Amino acid sequence: MGIVFDKQFWGRGYSGERTEVFIEIVFNVLDLETVAVGYIDGNEQSKQAVERYVEKFGGTDEGLLRNWLAVGSEVFDCHRYSIRREQYQ
Repeated sequence: MGIVFDKQFWGRGYSGERTEVFIEIVFNVLDLETVAVGYIDGNEQSKQAVERYVEKFGGTDEGLLRNWLAVGSEVFDCHRYSIRREQYQ
């Protein structure tokens, strides 16, 4: 899952709100087994938000993915986390 907020919306808690709803839909409506989330290495605000809700739902740190995300001509390393159905329940 991924979303980018304009800077004027940073720090308002929107990431956590949409994530709780998204995770509920993934497991309870779509009946999927795993949800994965990541953030670009060095993005401390995203790191804090992701780690907060991954911990809340019992998720797992999957590690650092090198050269994982291309945005235009730039390529970024990303940290990846997952939450499995059994962790969520």
